[in-house]
Amino acid sequence: MSNVSAQTVALLQELVKIESVNPSLSPKGSGESKVVEFIEGFCRERNLPYEIQEVVDGRSNLLTWVPGQDPGKRILFIAHTDTVPVDKWETDPFSGEQTKGRIYGRGSCDTKGSLAAMLIALGTLGERQPKATVVVAASIDEEYRKIGARAIARSGVSYDAAVVGEPTDLEVVVVSLGSVRWQIEVEGVAAHSGRPYLGVNAITGMAKIVLALDEYHRTLASRTHPLVGSALLTVGLIEGGIELTTVPPVCRIWIDRRLIPGERPQDAIQEVEDILETFRQGKDKIKVRSLLPALEDPPPASAESSKIAAVAAAVCADVAGTGKFLGGTGGSDANQLSLAGIPCIVLGPGCTDQAHTNNEFVEIDQVAKAVEIYQKIMLSY
Repeated sequence: MSNVSAQTVALLQELVKIESVNPSLSPKGSGESKVVEFIEGFCRERNLPYEIQEVVDGRSNLLTWVPGQDPGKRILFIAHTDTVPVDKWETDPFSGEQTKGRIYGRGSCDTKGSLAAMLIALGTLGERQPKATVVVAASIDEEYRKIGARAIARSGVSYDAAVVGEPTDLEVVVVSLGSVRWQIEVEGVAAHSGRPYLGVNAITGMAKIVLALDEYHRTLASRTHPLVGSALLTVGLIEGGIELTTVPPVCRIWIDRRLIPGERPQDAIQEVEDILETFRQGKDKIKVRSLLPALEDPPPASAESSKIAAVAAAVCADVAGTGKFLGGTGGSDANQLSLAGIPCIVLGPGCTDQAHTNNEFVEIDQVAKAVEIYQKIMLSY
């Protein structure tokens, strides 16, 4: 193992050992602050300038950089520091264990592998000054509302392009699905289950709506994009009732609507509202409403014709992957950065199939190649 690879593995292991579960997803989550403190130390050791950008409630992005030859050009490399919660792991989720050519632990794949590779790539540029100023950002809250990326996009600092670290098997993702998520609530009337005719069952009302939404989901198969597939709708959560012997007075579901490029969140919400209106006006007169505002992540603009995509494809073809342009089905910080007009590609080590799983891991060989890929992009953009 080369010295750079050893440094990368050691850094990734230390990052994984720091629990940084997003507190918006779990009350047990510690958030990103300990990771930011650790990266701050990494920057000081290597004399890298850095800035801590507080976003909300003590949760901060960290940005570090190497100045470029052209002060008017700036390229962003970004990977998030938060992770999803831990549940039912067979081993210690924060061990950072190295075995069989892999690093195991929550966040190893999504996306501390990308973050470690970006930091090492930046730190090993040495005397080779890049053409554009290279900024590496460790962002918060990607797994929930992406407020870290939103803060960077709205900071007033312009970027010519962005490389977003997510597990892509070192392939270049130039376009991705967007999403809009919200709740729907049915209001019923409580009554004793021995006299249910005195009440209105919110769960049975919601059941009819869920079936209608499932039918709507099937119609979305006709809306397709050549790189990302079809639009989607998933009813991901449901809750209702207050106890077993009472007719349930309320029921809620959570909607996850995936948007293909060209679709807008407000239009997707309106299509569901049109379905709900048929139940409000139907024979059952179901009292149903959407609980808004929704969490909106519009699809990022395609980077297929951008300079950053061309540069990354050439590098990946040389180092790893195929260099082909692919589409992604998951959201990323690109969804928010793209709103600021920044051409974004998504590129990183690891497989999406490992993201958010129990016993998450990333292949060490891919992380090592990611360092080389990121470094070459930094120097050639």
